[in-house]
Amino acid sequence: MKANYRKRFALLLLTGFLGMVSAQAASWPDDDWESKKLEGSWVVQVTLRDCSLNTPLGTPFLSLLTFARGGTLTEATSSPMFFPAVRGPGHGVWDKGPRHTYKAVSTAFITMNGALTRTQTIAQTIEMERDNTLKSTATVKFFGPDGTTLLTSACAVATGKRIDLED
Repeated sequence: MKANYRKRFALLLLTGFLGMVSAQAASWPDDDWESKKLEGSWVVQVTLRDCSLNTPLGTPFLSLLTFARGGTLTEATSSPMFFPAVRGPGHGVWDKGPRHTYKAVSTAFITMNGALTRTQTIAQTIEMERDNTLKSTATVKFFGPDGTTLLTSACAVATGKRIDLED
């Protein structure tokens, strides 16, 4: 009789353990799929905003963002604030946040006559709206050449569309 109870108890424990393992394994593809949703290249329309008044600063412009597998980010901008030879491409990192959101940070060098004059750091929260569109809110900070002295800051909002073979 005791052996019968032990077998049932062992079977119950084994069933529970297998259920937990299979539930965990089933969640892995979703997590991987979520991360892959942001991977790729995007054309993003950016509007700079005054952080306290939330009013637009200047005209919207386009940027290109590429989110690579493993969490790296590269970006280039057509911002009228910079001549192409003045601001280099941005390099940074990204990671998945809570459901359908991501965090990203990138830094770019700003030079004048070949000398580093400032750095620009963009920290953004990205939300996927549909498979091939996103929206973003960001803080943009300009630092002195040492990378630590804050010179000025602004906020930004953006909408983006994935660059696709179908386009």
